[in-house]
Amino acid sequence: MMSLCGLVPSRRLALGLVLGALLWGLLLPPASAQQTRTLNIRDGTVYVDGQPLSEDQLPDGLNLEGISAQYRFLGIQRPVIELNGRLFAVDDGLTPVTEEEVRKERASVILGSGRRQSRAPRAVSRAQARQADASHQQYLNDIQRSSHGLYERLLRERQMEQNAKNLAHAIRLLPEGPERRAKVDTLHAMLEDIFALKQENRRREIEHLQRQIRELQNNLQKRARMRDQMIDRHLRQLIDSTQGR
Repeated sequence: MMSLCGLVPSRRLALGLVLGALLWGLLLPPASAQQTRTLNIRDGTVYVDGQPLSEDQLPDGLNLEGISAQYRFLGIQRPVIELNGRLFAVDDGLTPVTEEEVRKERASVILGSGRRQSRAPRAVSRAQARQADASHQQYLNDIQRSSHGLYERLLRERQMEQNAKNLAHAIRLLPEGPERRAKVDTLHAMLEDIFALKQENRRREIEHLQRQIRELQNNLQKRARMRDQMIDRHLRQLIDSTQGR
């Protein structure tokens, strides 16, 4: 069986494309089994084997805004990728295909996280997602400064969640059979590990918050004991700054 040699997403791949592609359609002849194909997306243009695709070679409604990626396929005549929640076969252009078609060919797909939505809701959803990501990243940065061990555990939790989502997506594309059942069993075991990790992480987060609360309470009590000194110091600062005008 021929396999994907390499996939290297660039730094701004907005939809988080990840590994996993096999042959879709007919296998290449033995003489060309090691043929390498490429697909690049940059600045709103799609390049197949180094050649830019014209508008009539692209599906209607495909939004490439913010997507920048580089693919290299070894021995794959017609790979399938996912963009904006839609599946496309890479041939002379990008041809839309359905999950049913992929299942019939027993092919795997380069996974993505986008979903098809109308333009207005998608714009709101992306803004909300960016805000949520920024808030979560700020939380992680705060944790990293105060507890490196907890920070590493939270990163591991996030990676395990993403791995579970990727496996679930792959399962949805498989027909019923031993391979699908085996992957479902693997996903179930992954979810058990994720649950145990989350329980321990939430416990450690609570302990971390409790320590912060105790520090704030101690600081509040200290301020109460130093009330007069703090007021006098603030008074002198205000007067001195006023005289300097």
